Amino acid sequence: MKIKLLITTLFLFLTYLVSITDATAVDKVRAKAILIKTNNAIGITHMTVKRTRKFSGKLGLAVKHERFAKKLYEAGNFDKAVQHSLFARKCATEAMQENSAKTNTLFILSTEEKTILAGSASDDDLKKEANADNSTDIKDEELMNGNLNLEIL
Repeated sequence: MKIKLLITTLFLFLTYLVSITDATAVDKVRAKAILIKTNNAIGITHMTVKRTRKFSGKLGLAVKHERFAKKLYEAGNFDKAVQHSLFARKCATEAMQENSAKTNTLFILSTEEKTILAGSASDDDLKKEANADNSTDIKDEELMNGNLNLEIL
């Protein structure tokens, strides 16, 4: 009797662990929606920085991580793509604050995004990952006249 109870308890525990893991996994459709939301927030930030000419480097950092997120998304690594995209949105939000600009709902993390972020790598680890892919920093000034190259197909 005790063995049956132990096996049942173990089965329920393992089922619980699998459900937690699956809850944080991001599928292609959800990842695309998150990246598009971040792209739109970065677009607003780009227009704001272009208008105010206050260059802090946060816009460049946001673009760098969103470009890396796009690359990860296209490679099928949706979880990491979303982590970098949410970090990019955080940088865009900081750039808006530094420019004394108002943000809208595009900049606010949903409950699901907060859950994903809670299980995400640290900001420093995300920066290391993006730098390992491309060590070139993007200056805000370099982005003023061109396409941000963030479109998701």
